[in-house]
Amino acid sequence: MTNADFRFQASSGVDLFVHGWVPDGAPRAVVQISHGMQEHGARYARAAGALCAAGFAVYAGDHRGHGGSVIDGRLGHLGPGGWRTVLCDLRQVTEKLRERHPDLPLFLMGHSWGSFLAQAYLQRWGGDLAGCVLSGTNGTNPLARVGEIVARVVTRFDGPDTTATLLEKLTVGSFNDAFKDGPTGKEWLSRDPVEVRKYVDDPLCGRPFPNGFFVEMLALLNATWKASEEAKIPRTLPVFLIAGTEDPVGLRGKGVLALARRYKKLGLVDVTWRLYDGARHEVMNETNRDEVARDLVDWLKAHLPA
Repeated sequence: MTNADFRFQASSGVDLFVHGWVPDGAPRAVVQISHGMQEHGARYARAAGALCAAGFAVYAGDHRGHGGSVIDGRLGHLGPGGWRTVLCDLRQVTEKLRERHPDLPLFLMGHSWGSFLAQAYLQRWGGDLAGCVLSGTNGTNPLARVGEIVARVVTRFDGPDTTATLLEKLTVGSFNDAFKDGPTGKEWLSRDPVEVRKYVDDPLCGRPFPNGFFVEMLALLNATWKASEEAKIPRTLPVFLIAGTEDPVGLRGKGVLALARRYKKLGLVDVTWRLYDGARHEVMNETNRDEVARDLVDWLKAHLPA
């Protein structure tokens, strides 16, 4: 496996950093990773190793406001355009990967917040993909519309750049409630305490985000889950959903299954899912991560163009 990092300036003027890993031999396809909130692409290096060993080139761009793509040194600040600009950045990373690997099929893999961006991506550019993997995702939240209204009211009074103490509590503050026996407050991420500690000790992970980010996150959900938008996803696009049965983001599997069933009802002909018993949010960092990696590689191989 060889490092293939690069940086480029997006059309919006923001410098974006992309982590890259390519196999030593000629790759058979490209996997583009869309990471979650309050983390960054470098955290997918181990998963990239498993994919590279199977012949896939892997790239994980740091979304604006994250990792190596922070604007003015402020974590969580997305800048003008909000989530739509982040989505455009994601597309521009795809275009850069097409330039590097013009003849290879490309898969998109989104995790958590990155999976919601991936869902929106499918509605616009899904026809350009060989397939999509949604990890730690969700497809339903009855409080999302109310949440967006509340977030906009709070932001109007407190300001978009103010640390989102209240909004973070209202949106993700309950995620660790079922795992309070742990010392970090982030045990909902994984059963592996070493992986949780890595996250907690990483200065680019889990740090407080501003009000504006939470407004954009909720707006993304509400815009993406409209029936008229989901109907734009190509019917032949293969989609694979992976999640833990103890993941609070996916409502312990209920939200994942809701999304899968909705996609099938829309007429998507190749929708599959795997719920890992006992696993929490970051299945690629879970105690059964080798099993997850094998399933991911097998699915990708099975969906390579003939």
